[in-house]
Amino acid sequence: MAEMKEGMWCHVEIPAADAKKAQRFYGEVFGWKFTEFPQMSYTLYETGEGGIGGGFWNPTAGMPKQIVNYILVNEIEPVLARIARNGGKQVKEKTEVPGAGWFALASDPDGNVIGLWKSNEQKKP
Repeated sequence: MAEMKEGMWCHVEIPAADAKKAQRFYGEVFGWKFTEFPQMSYTLYETGEGGIGGGFWNPTAGMPKQIVNYILVNEIEPVLARIARNGGKQVKEKTEVPGAGWFALASDPDGNVIGLWKSNEQKKP
């Protein structure tokens, strides 16, 4: 896979009330592989070599129950500021994923929710 750079799609989250059921479905239909993180109630999936992976999550009350596509960013705060200046808004503040990085959720002017992802392994620009 080519090197990931800021602005590229990097992760896709699919809401799943039952992660085991989602694993059976996507595993049987598409052959995806899974890694569970029970302490986070989260399951990562891999779509195969060169593909963008993601995770299954069960949104809590107040969180959007929709597929969320994540965009790689070098830093979250300046991107959130640009989003606000251009008619979007923050949906969820910058949140740490221990040992992996940080994410935030925002919406564009049409209300479409996008995720921002900053990996703790990312090289500085």
